[in-house]
Amino acid sequence: MKALHCLTLAAGAALLPCLAHAFDAAEPLNMVYMAPVAAPTTQRPNGPPVADTTAQLARNCALFLGPIEDLRSNPGTVGALMFGIHAPMVVESIRSGDVVKWTHQALESTRAMGFQPQDGAAPTADTSNQVGASFGLRLAHAWSAGLNLVSHVVLQASFQTPDGPVTRRYHGMGTIGNWNNGNGEYMTVLNAAMANAVQSFATDAGKLCTDRRAFAPAAAQPVASTN
Repeated sequence: MKALHCLTLAAGAALLPCLAHAFDAAEPLNMVYMAPVAAPTTQRPNGPPVADTTAQLARNCALFLGPIEDLRSNPGTVGALMFGIHAPMVVESIRSGDVVKWTHQALESTRAMGFQPQDGAAPTADTSNQVGASFGLRLAHAWSAGLNLVSHVVLQASFQTPDGPVTRRYHGMGTIGNWNNGNGEYMTVLNAAMANAVQSFATDAGKLCTDRRAFAPAAAQPVASTN
């Protein structure tokens, strides 16, 4: 039994270099956005259709995509690959690919929500059913946590409104099971976080499409006189 236990530990130790081959620290991550596959809609037998949770947020709303900036504090990496059972024994940085292109692809995915994304600044006219914004990616980071991979994305959008520019940040989180620390798995978990952030952005953009002053500050209420 003791010999079997030793063999098991040896096999586990030998597996670490093999897993390392699934990741190349010298190769930037291939930053291609693919929206996560949605879970199938729950349907009761012989019952009315169940509402789709991915219902369109906007109907043919023109979404003008302005410039996208990489605002990350460490633009060279998008996370860390860690090997170890109870504590990291080996840590490798995950090199970043083209995050500007990746962010643009994610914003174009809003077409499935009813938007009509197109590049360029929004017209200055106060026209309904359109919204424009410039963007900044402030964070894109993935890491291992136990048997899972976790990610965090922060997308910044500066909307053009009749009352002036309004800047908001959208946080997205993702998590998936970690099978072999592969490049594709890190890209999948980053895409999950980006999809989460874009969904929150699209909710605000949809509000502006129907009400161009949706972000206008509330008018100050007059103070009642005490005399």
